[in-house]
Amino acid sequence: MREFLEKIQVHRITKEVSWKDTATQEIIKHKEEPILFEKVEGHTTRMIAGIVSTRELLAKAIEVSPAELSDEVGKAFTNPLPLEEVDTAPFLATHIKNPDIGKHIPIPEFFGSKRYLTASIVLALDPETGRRNASIHRMMYLGENRFAIRPVPQRHLHSFYTTALENGQDHLDIVVILGVNPAFELGAATSYPGLDELAFASRLIGGAKEYKVNGIGVPVDTEIVMVGKMLREEVEEGPFVDLTGTQDHIRMQPLVEITDLYMREDPIFRTILPGMKEHKILMGIPQEPRMKSLIQNTVPTVKNVVMTEGGGSWLHAVVQIRKRTDGDGKNAIIAALAAHPSLKRVVVVDEDIDPTDPVDVEWAIATRFQPDKDMVLVPGAKGSSLDPSAINSITCKWGLDATKPLRAKGFDRVI
Repeated sequence: MREFLEKIQVHRITKEVSWKDTATQEIIKHKEEPILFEKVEGHTTRMIAGIVSTRELLAKAIEVSPAELSDEVGKAFTNPLPLEEVDTAPFLATHIKNPDIGKHIPIPEFFGSKRYLTASIVLALDPETGRRNASIHRMMYLGENRFAIRPVPQRHLHSFYTTALENGQDHLDIVVILGVNPAFELGAATSYPGLDELAFASRLIGGAKEYKVNGIGVPVDTEIVMVGKMLREEVEEGPFVDLTGTQDHIRMQPLVEITDLYMREDPIFRTILPGMKEHKILMGIPQEPRMKSLIQNTVPTVKNVVMTEGGGSWLHAVVQIRKRTDGDGKNAIIAALAAHPSLKRVVVVDEDIDPTDPVDVEWAIATRFQPDKDMVLVPGAKGSSLDPSAINSITCKWGLDATKPLRAKGFDRVI
């Protein structure tokens, strides 16, 4: 992460701030740019936010243009690059057993006066195959060395955890890392069958090195590393802020105990403001190349897929196609809804429409779409738990074919 920070413009706040003060979060919210808080009350650890608050920043992390970002991510899915194992790492500079985490890390207080790690990447090994998984999970601080963690059911970490318990173990060993190159955050936000997410990220940045902690490879440049156990015991977790900016439910979730804390000299603590731009960027961008690949099976001429910010970069998308037959638009709708099960609405547009520009997309809807013939409704479908309007995640999905009819006149811009 430090090497990346040297390449970008970082807004530095030298005035002392408090992790409890909502004004600190307001700075992050309104600037939506890389912000480094040099002095955090009660701590020597600095705090960084906003380093992937735009597509341009994330593209810069892997040294491609924003237009190339989606395709480069897609290539790395099928061509991961294993990390080179080494025998030392900068984060070994400080090692604390059974740490009181709150004394060493300025864990922010968010909605509901709860303190959370929000950029925490959890590393774990499949109890059956030994495959490493990396995924981002919010972790609610309970005091001293204890957290409540939110693993999403049916996802890899939850699967590893339940398998370990079913095999008679009383916990799952995990390593939690904070402060890495944004490529690793993108990897941890990615879900792809059988993928080692860190090797995926390594490919994006042309190779990386790892040091094994408790048997699990950790990128050597990580700022903060925590070794812990995901226990059988459950505690209340929440309330928290969803990707949509709405309130998530309070649930019973696994308890985590941290046994070891490692930190670099002058460590930088990484945080993400929930429900804001960074949260959406990391959730949405990994879905775009995956969706594009699946849609291509139905509409080979798909050009681009964009998860929209207004839809939380999760519930709404725009699909750009090169239209060859008048049925391509509706086929693309059906394929997109199948490609991303959480998707609620998709708009299909032509090549002359910029899918990243909401004004351009709205213009296409205004001039090329008629609801009685160009809309597809899928009532009673399983959607996303992040949609508060859904009932038990059951929703009505819909698609808008905002492509112009072939061989028709009057649909092109002349100015």
